[in-house]
This record gives sequence, structure tokens and C-alpha cells, in this order.
Amino acid sequence: MKRFFFPKFGKRVSLMIFYLLLPLEIFSQTQLQNPANTKIYDDLNDKCGFDEEFSLQMKEILGYNWGYGYDSLLADLERWRQSPYITIDSLGASVQNRGLWQLTITSNNPPGATNRRTVFIHARTHPGEVQAFWVTNEVINLLISEDPFAQYVRENCTFHIIPMYNPDGVELGYPRENANGVDLERNWTANPMEPETATLRNRFLELMSSPAPIEIALNMHASGHDKRYFCYHDSIGTSYQYTLLEQDFINGVRSYFLNGFEPWYYSITWTTGTPLYFPEGWFWSNYAETVMALTYEDTNYLVAGAYDTTAYASVHGITDYLGLIATPIYSQSSLITEHPTLYPNFPNPFNNATTISYYLPEAARVELKIYNLLGEEVKILVDEFQNPGHKELSWEGRDNSGRTVSSGIYISRIVAGDVTESSRLMFLK
Repeated sequence: MKRFFFPKFGKRVSLMIFYLLLPLEIFSQTQLQNPANTKIYDDLNDKCGFDEEFSLQMKEILGYNWGYGYDSLLADLERWRQSPYITIDSLGASVQNRGLWQLTITSNNPPGATNRRTVFIHARTHPGEVQAFWVTNEVINLLISEDPFAQYVRENCTFHIIPMYNPDGVELGYPRENANGVDLERNWTANPMEPETATLRNRFLELMSSPAPIEIALNMHASGHDKRYFCYHDSIGTSYQYTLLEQDFINGVRSYFLNGFEPWYYSITWTTGTPLYFPEGWFWSNYAETVMALTYEDTNYLVAGAYDTTAYASVHGITDYLGLIATPIYSQSSLITEHPTLYPNFPNPFNNATTISYYLPEAARVELKIYNLLGEEVKILVDEFQNPGHKELSWEGRDNSGRTVSSGIYISRIVAGDVTESSRLMFLK
């Protein structure tokens, strides 16, 4: 049987102290000298890389609602109602009086001595970016599952999710606008606001004044750039401290899907100031560093996929950022598998040494290496032919030259025969 032990960690105090003692130049966006794969945006550029002709072509192929309409949502709401972990509410109505539905996902057990942490996700602001919904759908599926990790998340967090923020645009076939022809993404300084924007803002205000305010707010989109990435906010539009938090969050999510997400510096926005007409600009102007408010961009292509892997990485990155790190403890019988398996290291995070365990069902050539988040080799731990059985070794946070590595997130990767597995480690000096 697999048992789970969940140590309690505070907010990333040690990590933040380490970051704050480093020279600013290490993290400065200008020091990147605009690498070839970095996209720099001023306030007026479109972070979603919208291509109207391509969006209309996708609608012709996928169907009038890009394959998922308001009727589909209503059917899913009935299915989701069957979960004991979901509460469904209508927060308000759109221009054409369609419901703006919110799912609240948390444990049905009474909360403990401390408030559960609050995460807010909204999707389908731009109807043509349907991939944003499919990622959100997989987040929902993960959170309501009976997986031990999902159970832990529900006990410690409350997720509020709006799966379709612009139902009128979806039904009218508008790629980006609501029934009034307004882009809701850029409506946060309007007076009066569109009813959808006002409803979402009022919900944000309600939660921010509660005993458990929003700590992470994800705005789900899909981009024509054929990449998965978060829109990183430059320090010019935020603060130096906030950019460190952004890097911490994005690197954490990316560590669970290293080849799926682009690095934090792929899309740098807010290079000329804070665009207050975006929801993230509203959060920054009102709550600054207390809310990690980011736009996520999935791949806006017909061949897009890996929604479950993207959701898995996102939820794990969220809990890591909040300091909710679930560490598995295995009984010996649970280690018996039919394929080579790499188990999570323990302790994690670590500041002296950590134990890495793996299992070989049969003899195989084994490579076990440590990589940084850039994919660069840091340490070779194993490179030899090994007999079957349980293996265990220690890594002391040193590279191939014997030097102590910097504090941060690293990836352990094992290749045994034709099987490759990875796990995430956090080293704190």
C-alpha cells in the first residue's frame, strides 16, 4: 500500500531570502539580451497572437462553437453536480442572459485550524481559444478524482473555476467578443463595465475581502504561437519582488512538464508599464504581490493536446507555490511494479542531501542524471548496467565538478531500457 505523509511548510521564506540576497542582474529581463525565443510585448500588442482568419478556419472544422458550446457546458454542469466535492453557483448573467457558472471544488470535510488556500481560474474569455477550456476541464477532472494527491489538494485548497466566462460569444461564434462586440479581456477600466466583467470583478472583490483571499488567479487562453507559456510581467509594470515570485511559480509548473512549457522569459509583457484594462492589471493595482495573477496560453492549433499533462503540471505547480508539498511514503510492497520506476526523492525540499530511489524489474542499462530547468546536465548519478531490484542513492546538491549547485528546482531523470521517468527536486542552501 502507498501511504502519504504531508509535512507542513510555510511560505517560501528560505527560498525568497536566497533570491533577495542575489544581485538584481541575475534576474533582470534586460540581462537576457532578448534571446531568439523571447517575445517582448508592449501594452498594446496582443499577447494571444490572434489570427482572425485562422480562428474562423478552426470554427469551420471544429463546429460553430469551436466544438464546445453553452449546451455542452450545461450538460457538463449536470455531470459535475454528481461529485461530492463540487458546488455550482450562477454568479450572474451575460448580456443575453446566459448564466456565468462557477464551480467551487474543495473537500467536503470541515476545514482545519487554518483556512484553505484559494485559487481562482476562469476560461473562455475568447471563445475561439477553446483549448483553454480543455485544459481547465482536465484541471477539474484531476481535482475531483480520488487520487491521493487530489484528496490532499482538496483538504488544503479551494478552487473557484468559471469554465465559460463569455457564453454569448461562444454561442454567437465571435472569436473574441461578447454580444456587445466588446473584448472582455480589455474591459477592466471601462465605465460602465460589461455585465460579464462586472460579475467577475465583484466575485474577486468578495473573495479578496474574505478570510481566505485569492492567492493565485489564472486567466486561461490559447495562443497562435504554437507554444504553451505564461505571460510574464516585467518589473517595469510590477516590481522586482513580484518577478521573483513569477519565476518561482512558472519554473515550478514547468518542472512537471519540462518539454511542454516554455521558460518564464518566453513571453515578457508589461515592458512599458501596467495595463490596467487587463484583469491581471486590476489585480496588480489593487493587491500587488499578494496575488499571483497570470495569463496562461495554451496552443491554439488543431493538433493541440496533452491537456491532462498540462493540468497535472499546473495543479502541482500551484500547490508547490503555496508551500503545500505532498511527500509520498511507500511500503515495500507498493514498490513492486512491472516497469522501471523512479520514486520522488525524500526529503524534498532539501538543503543537505536527498535520497533518490528507483526500481528495476529486470536487468537494464541505467542512466540517472540531474538536470536544471534549462535542460542542462548537472550531475551524473548512475551510468552503468544494473541488476534488477530496488536501488537507492544520495545526492548532496553538487554538480559533476563537485561544486555546490545554486538553490532552485532541478529534475532527476532515469533512462532504463526504453523507459524514461522524471521527478522534481528543490534544493535550498
